[in-house]
Amino acid sequence: MAISAMCPGYLTGIFWIGEGDAAGAGFAIDKLMRTDVSEKKGGRATIMINNVENAAPVSKSVLRKYFGLGCKPGLLEIKHSTEVPIGFGLGMSAAGALSLSLSLNELLGAGFSRKECVKIAHDAEVECGTGLSGVDAAAVGGALARRSLNEQPFALPFDERELEIAFFTPIKTADVTKSAEWKKKVNDAGKKALDALDRERTWDMFLSAARQFSQQSGLAGWCAPEMAANPRASMAMLGHTLFSDSPLALAHKPFMLLKAKVAQEGAKLL
Repeated sequence: MAISAMCPGYLTGIFWIGEGDAAGAGFAIDKLMRTDVSEKKGGRATIMINNVENAAPVSKSVLRKYFGLGCKPGLLEIKHSTEVPIGFGLGMSAAGALSLSLSLNELLGAGFSRKECVKIAHDAEVECGTGLSGVDAAAVGGALARRSLNEQPFALPFDERELEIAFFTPIKTADVTKSAEWKKKVNDAGKKALDALDRERTWDMFLSAARQFSQQSGLAGWCAPEMAANPRASMAMLGHTLFSDSPLALAHKPFMLLKAKVAQEGAKLL
């Protein structure tokens, strides 16, 4: 028997870094991570991403947390599949962690609440340095913003929008989130951008505030000419990735160009 779950990709445009968590603003997209989990009768446990065996440190962290909570599965076959490249700022580590957590809970009859499944995935991502709050946002779906770690997120009234997303190269998230120098720059710019978005909760303000954040934080230094040539573009956090609600005019060819839509659905069992 296989249990399957999905989690949408999540594009963050603004953030600031807390202790084991983050505040920010972003939205789910209609491109997702699907995870299928089944028990094997023999051989060895395997984790595949797009049909290729992978070290998958975040998935292994989720498994360790289930073991630590008293769950003892047999040999598992875990298959992650997605058309979104991993490590480019679209929340694929979060999506893999959460879809795996939901699947394991069901397969093992662990009886954890949805909130507990989300926390296991969140903690695995933080442990691996691949993200801070992407799991929590992807669990809900839609477009969300949170100004501080002590506040509940509020929904942003974004209609479905067609996007172009250009992927250039990955960024190791921990290089930014665990750097004191980056943290100061990111937090100063992120809080200002979130304040602006809170005053005017529209798509155009989100895009404007995200561009302001990416430039003032210094994170978008790699793509300054591309940003100047594309006034509707901003950077996906955290990857060398641009998104825009109008066709991108790019001087440099990206690794991949993907079309997507803002989506309302969060993670769920299939």
